[in-house]
Amino acid sequence: MFRSKASTALFLTIISILSLVGGFVTGSFLISDDSEIAANVSGDAKLIPHRVDSFPAENFKSDVPVYPDILTSNWYGDTEYVKNKLEYAKEKSGSFDPKEIYPIIEDAVIELASYSNYLKYYDSLSIAVGDTVYGAYAAEDVPPIGGGIGYDDIITTGDYIVHSYTELVEASKKAQPGEVIFIPSDVTIDFTMEMPDAENGGFHICLNKGVTLASDRGYVREDGSVSTGGRIVGSGVVPPFTTTKLITCADDSRITGLAFQGPDGLQHVEHHYRAFSVPNPPGSSYFYRYTVVLGIIVDGNNVEIDNCELSGFSYSAVCVYGDDHLFHHNYVHHNQIKGLGYGIQFVGGGGIVEYNLCNFNRHSIAGSGTADTYYIARHNIEMGDFLDHVYDMHGGRDRGDGTNIAGKYVEMYNNTFLSPMNPFHVRGVPVEHYTFFHNILLNPVNQYNYSVITGEKMKTYDNIFGIEKRTVVK
Repeated sequence: MFRSKASTALFLTIISILSLVGGFVTGSFLISDDSEIAANVSGDAKLIPHRVDSFPAENFKSDVPVYPDILTSNWYGDTEYVKNKLEYAKEKSGSFDPKEIYPIIEDAVIELASYSNYLKYYDSLSIAVGDTVYGAYAAEDVPPIGGGIGYDDIITTGDYIVHSYTELVEASKKAQPGEVIFIPSDVTIDFTMEMPDAENGGFHICLNKGVTLASDRGYVREDGSVSTGGRIVGSGVVPPFTTTKLITCADDSRITGLAFQGPDGLQHVEHHYRAFSVPNPPGSSYFYRYTVVLGIIVDGNNVEIDNCELSGFSYSAVCVYGDDHLFHHNYVHHNQIKGLGYGIQFVGGGGIVEYNLCNFNRHSIAGSGTADTYYIARHNIEMGDFLDHVYDMHGGRDRGDGTNIAGKYVEMYNNTFLSPMNPFHVRGVPVEHYTFFHNILLNPVNQYNYSVITGEKMKTYDNIFGIEKRTVVK
């Protein structure tokens, strides 16, 4: 069932792309090749547009809409790579042999959408061996991993409907516990362009106790189109040489159905090298001359972030303090600057991270490792491209506090790791325990540094190492 859905969606995506990149799939118009440059009477060059020969359009309506498997509004793929692939496919299209063209376009789609290994192993995201199910899966009554289409708790209106940064500021000041601030799907709020007094740090929203900030990501409209959610964007880094943030959350607040996009989805490996790896390195003072950006600061307890897209934040998409949080059904990607780059970062306290799609983060989940830091990670799909190990908990040596403490506890089960990087790194000793079981890993066990996922108070057992051969390592 999975493969059929993915293949159908990909096939229609391929046909759409092919029809756009040269007119070699039959369509409603054809662009002729007789464009020319002419000179006007003053001697200035003037471009004569292509002549378009029109053809009668065919009326067509599909009774079965095809929805994307991953709902995203933030794209980071290498467009030059994609363009070259599409041009090569166009050259091959004379005979239109699907066996030749399909894998070329599939490669382009994977790059542009940042799918990584997700499509290749679509049928193996969870594997049953006897009575045990390994890897990430969503039960019948649970929304799809990553949220979006099929999510069952989509908010479509609110007590305050906002269309700009100024309106969002005013609503956040007025909203009371239980009220909803709603950003419509056609609205983009750019903090960099709209925020007042940016130079003095007056640029982030404080979400009060019990207030929900919402949009409608995944909502299927009457015409069959799908909302990717209202967008909150930080398109630049202001002011320079500092750490900036967008939203702070108080107790019992919720953020749902929005697409957040920070200003920087790159790794900046060279900057890290200049700061720490050259002779007489300048160190942190030089590293932090580059502005790093935080998305959401969770500063209370019992905060929920669900059905959101969170990408492009060089420091972390979500920075967490406090206890009993729930982060679920999000698409978290391209938060990856070398040295930082966290999807969800637990500075203190902790919570549950479940049913998320993650990719192109340095670490999808990280913890400071203080004695009160913890998290449970389950039913997450790590799609394949990571700068470093996927989950992390710092130890006392990282903090320089003279201890070997690496958090209170971490439990990791029923996750699917499609990255060749290590799934987790033990960086000290937890106060209570680490557990790692019923996960699926891309490669055989001998291709990982197994020693860093075992250690004192660490139980690693009953996982599949090698998704193709499905080898259970007890």
